[in-house]
Amino acid sequence: MSYRAPAGLFLTLFLSLPIAVHAAKPDPSLESLLVALDLERKARVFDLLEVDRLTASASRSDAAAASSRQRLLDALRADEAEIGDLRDDEERVVEAEAKARAAQEIRRAAVSRLLDRMQRIGMLQEEIAKRRSASRRPNDPVTGRWQTVIDPGGRRGVYRLVLDGTLLSGDYVLDGGFRGSLRGTFIGDKVSIQRVDSERGFDATFYGRVQPLSKRIAGTWEATAIAPAIGPVAGTWSATLLPDEEDDGGPP
Repeated sequence: MSYRAPAGLFLTLFLSLPIAVHAAKPDPSLESLLVALDLERKARVFDLLEVDRLTASASRSDAAAASSRQRLLDALRADEAEIGDLRDDEERVVEAEAKARAAQEIRRAAVSRLLDRMQRIGMLQEEIAKRRSASRRPNDPVTGRWQTVIDPGGRRGVYRLVLDGTLLSGDYVLDGGFRGSLRGTFIGDKVSIQRVDSERGFDATFYGRVQPLSKRIAGTWEATAIAPAIGPVAGTWSATLLPDEEDDGGPP
């Protein structure tokens, strides 16, 4: 006996596949920028080593030129110095000063290359940040990491939220080593988040209003009846959106 799946099932699978593939496909231009940034940062390390080496070399050349000048000055002060020897000493001073100037020019060129590279790193970081910001869905002001303050008590932590349609999921870490998972909904501009502690289980529900322009959430919370009564059982809370974790981050 053959089995025929409902046509609606095939249609649902067919329509969902391109969307899933598109959502998982990385942005090639962003990936290229990240690779370029990584290469520039690695090259910057070698540039720094080169500047350090050339600075030391220039310092030695300066010291050699200063020593040659001092020897000439000492010879000029001596009554028994021969004019031929003095001319030779002056030639050595000229040669040492030329070497010092050449070493300084080489050092300055290396510093200029390093500064140009640091400027490119800054420009790449700025472009990456712009592309990441532009790739965020305008109707998703919730996904991200939120610096959270819970009152009374001023307990602080980080809530990480991910929006899928109207459903929220994520995890959290609070002062004192408390951690667990989050689940809830986002409808209109309001969130309702259930906090599930890793040891105490479902212990509180957070209600709040999202303020996209200021990137804040503010509202109230209440403990569940099933959670052990430890500390306050209700209060207020607020959260501020943190920068993206993947950074490109680090100093230029």
